[in-house]
Amino acid sequence: MDMNVTDLQDIQLNADKITGTSKYVQSFPKFSKNAKGNFLALKIDEATTGDTISWELSEAQTKGKGTLDEDGILVLQLHSNTQKVTFKNGETTRILDLTGLTLSPSE
Repeated sequence: MDMNVTDLQDIQLNADKITGTSKYVQSFPKFSKNAKGNFLALKIDEATTGDTISWELSEAQTKGKGTLDEDGILVLQLHSNTQKVTFKNGETTRILDLTGLTLSPSE
């Protein structure tokens, strides 16, 4: 099953705060085998221009950090809106606040 970003979320990014809804997904095999839950998909444009962008998800239950590929797309599995996503690009650090994000429960 192919998935669109709208199948995962309806979000807005304002400065460093994400608001909106992360939809509960019953099956997301392209993320990992047997994956289900709430996900957040982001595109970081700086990574598409050749910059090396590292990321870290606080309180991660699965993979919690890495470096973005040149497509700049990052998909994270979330378990709480108290988690934060930190991006580092050289000396620049950006922390995204997820407290305005609603995680839809499973149906």
